[in-house]
Amino acid sequence: MTCIAALAPHSLVKTPEQLLYLVYGNHEVYRREAKFSILTALSLLSNGESLCIRIMTDRPQDYVGWPVDIVTLNEEILHQWQGQNGYHHRRKACAMAAGLKLAEKTLFADTDTLFLKNPHQLLKKISPQHYLMDEFEYHWRDVSTRQNYLKLGACLQTHGIKPDSDFKLYNSGLCGLTNSDTPLLEKSIGYIDEWTQAPFDIHTIEQIALSFAMRDKPVQETKKYVYHYFAKKRFFHTMQARFFALYGEDYRCELISLSRELPRQVPEPSLWKQLQIKWRLRKLDGELKKIARDLHYGNALSSNPYHLACRHEWWKNASREIGRWDPQKQQRLLNLDSGSWPKVLPKPTSQEDQEAILNYLREQLASTNR
Repeated sequence: MTCIAALAPHSLVKTPEQLLYLVYGNHEVYRREAKFSILTALSLLSNGESLCIRIMTDRPQDYVGWPVDIVTLNEEILHQWQGQNGYHHRRKACAMAAGLKLAEKTLFADTDTLFLKNPHQLLKKISPQHYLMDEFEYHWRDVSTRQNYLKLGACLQTHGIKPDSDFKLYNSGLCGLTNSDTPLLEKSIGYIDEWTQAPFDIHTIEQIALSFAMRDKPVQETKKYVYHYFAKKRFFHTMQARFFALYGEDYRCELISLSRELPRQVPEPSLWKQLQIKWRLRKLDGELKKIARDLHYGNALSSNPYHLACRHEWWKNASREIGRWDPQKQQRLLNLDSGSWPKVLPKPTSQEDQEAILNYLREQLASTNR
């Protein structure tokens, strides 16, 4: 049986329900992620409703004054949770397992989670042997032959799982469990330890192990209730940095209503402008079309301050694509040093916008090509 390191002594009492986060290390982006996620949850509560929110962290000082309970983690616990194989996402599975003892129902959320509906609606769905997971991603048969999944496939075959198996793999960015699910988490952690004994090729072993432990059990997706922006972090980090720069990180009730001004999706041009851009780029294809689209999307964002803050993030997408080219190809197709807009790309109507984009690309590519 897998042994899960116990939490340090604490004064928390067991509650009927809890929203649980794990945040460790001195990384401001994760701290801001957690705080903003909490604000989105609080902003959706009905009048008079309360929500038990708990954070497992090695930096309790970061959340002083926030309406949360703190479970303090020390270096020893974090080291034990990482396990002997050095897989740091194991800590998440251990945090969930330890957290189950603190409530009858636990909704565990990754910090890069925005709530779109009242979290109590999700907590009501949790019951013994009925689980919540962020969203279905793929069947095992869809990925089993990929090069980076072959080692894991060999491990799964010892459990009777063949390459054409249809067991479902879920994203674990949100997970709903009950206090009777400790054996499930112990089994999941056991799989993690088994599958990470040798060097591993994928970083999502934690959620695959949990999905495997839940196979053949009822699992509900939660994507209608939350937005897990793991694939779009740069945009949300930029917007959250602006939000907390404007209003500060010290908690006050006004932050809940203020949080509603930050978009819950990646800033994009209006639908009409998107259609115009699509028409202008209709003769391009492949990488040039993607580069041009990202440049024009960034340029066509609205005057919303959070949209404008993300302008460079769209342009950064384009610069990264260009940065994959060799310098000769960059010069041949774009000739950015010429001072004029590249002939192969439709240009923005404003000369000022053209210069802003070109200056940004030159700066980014100069640092890349050093």
